[in-house]
Amino acid sequence: MSPEPTYNLETSMDFTELMASHQPRLLAYIRSLVSNPDVAKDVLQETNLVLLKKAKDFQLGTSFSAWARRVAYFEVLTQRRTMGRERILFDGDLLEKMASTAEKRSDYFEDRRDALKECMKRLPEKLRAMLTERYVDQKGVIKIAQESGTTANAISQQLFRAKSNLMKCMSRRLQSVE
Repeated sequence: MSPEPTYNLETSMDFTELMASHQPRLLAYIRSLVSNPDVAKDVLQETNLVLLKKAKDFQLGTSFSAWARRVAYFEVLTQRRTMGRERILFDGDLLEKMASTAEKRSDYFEDRRDALKECMKRLPEKLRAMLTERYVDQKGVIKIAQESGTTANAISQQLFRAKSNLMKCMSRRLQSVE
């Protein structure tokens, strides 16, 4: 797993920015433990409140992701206790196993995301722009070809080579992490 960058938490703004950057991953983690998406969003909000209250407890040099997931796990447990008589789908042991699995997967996906970012930086700007148009902006190959004054076949070949290079780069980076 790649080391998490350290942060200067001298101001609350630094901490809230750190929290904001982790929201999608934190919600995904909570969602893996809570079956109802609306309840998961409520748990995320409660988790955020606890994180803000405990901001001074965060240790620089430790993993913010792991710390936030642990807080979220306890918020899921709290939410389960407050459900009262509602039907509980999972017992505590199963919930702990699910949390452990979700945490391992979160690290796995973070490593892959980091590798992708680094490998994208190594591609020529033209190819990065083309990949962004195709997969982020969701433009079709024909549209990209028309806009760049080339053929759809040429664009398809360039995209294939770029993706192949990305996969090779990511494979090397991820092997070095293990």
